[in-house]
Amino acid sequence: MSPNSLDNPFHHPEPNKGTPSELTGRFLDSATTQALTEALGEDEPSKSEPQPNLPPTSDISMSTEEQREVEKEPYWTKDQYIEWAESFGKDEAWVNETFEFQPDGTTIVNANLVLEGKGIKQLPIGLMEVKGILYISENPSFKLNGYPKRVDGYFGCSHNNLSSLQGMPEEFDGDIYLESNKISFLGGLPNEVMGNLSLYHNQLENLNGISKEISGNLNLGGNNQLTSLEALKGVKIGGDLWLRDIPATTIPVGIQIGGNIFIKSSQTDLIADAKRKGYRLRLK
Repeated sequence: MSPNSLDNPFHHPEPNKGTPSELTGRFLDSATTQALTEALGEDEPSKSEPQPNLPPTSDISMSTEEQREVEKEPYWTKDQYIEWAESFGKDEAWVNETFEFQPDGTTIVNANLVLEGKGIKQLPIGLMEVKGILYISENPSFKLNGYPKRVDGYFGCSHNNLSSLQGMPEEFDGDIYLESNKISFLGGLPNEVMGNLSLYHNQLENLNGISKEISGNLNLGGNNQLTSLEALKGVKIGGDLWLRDIPATTIPVGIQIGGNIFIKSSQTDLIADAKRKGYRLRLK
């Protein structure tokens, strides 16, 4: 039986099933869920349908050198925005409605930018800020390229085959969801997350580069190669810490956790170590 969503905001009973708003609704506050539902155009709940398996791709994350080269590229012209939009079924009118072009050639999105499952490979070079939700999940060939520089709302970039976070936006004011990618290194995360941070089901072996302060929950569950939690020492977590289905057997002292640590009852070594160190546990 699935636990109540208030007790278990990161529960994943059936990954990749249901509409985007149903999936994110398990984890987000009601205001963010409503905004995302409206942005996705889901006026009414629909029946859950299995999502198609994403095709395998090669490593599509950018190296530091590649990132520097992208930063040298000139900002996109309006014609390039239109060509990009047409590649996923939008047109010039949509570009004009969505992007506010600035005198210096950059752009701003004053509302939500939702590009779920559009087959995009990148975001426009010169897009500086999204003042609402940025939802770019289910794009298996997508590459982070340093744009936008700032996201004011929820950032959803899951199921994209990312192997690194180089090229992440520099500033966030909301939750960050990077679930079901192939992330092995956390360099590129902001130092502070103003909400939840979910790295559920990636390929992490350690947590070097983890944000130092997370005001909401931190979900590290499903990383079946995560043997070391040492980088969590000194990290401040305002909500819960999720460690379900990871192979680590010890947890460092000195983590500030406002909520509980969620661990599966089968993780006996990790449970024993966490209890010895005085952490509050919830077994699920």
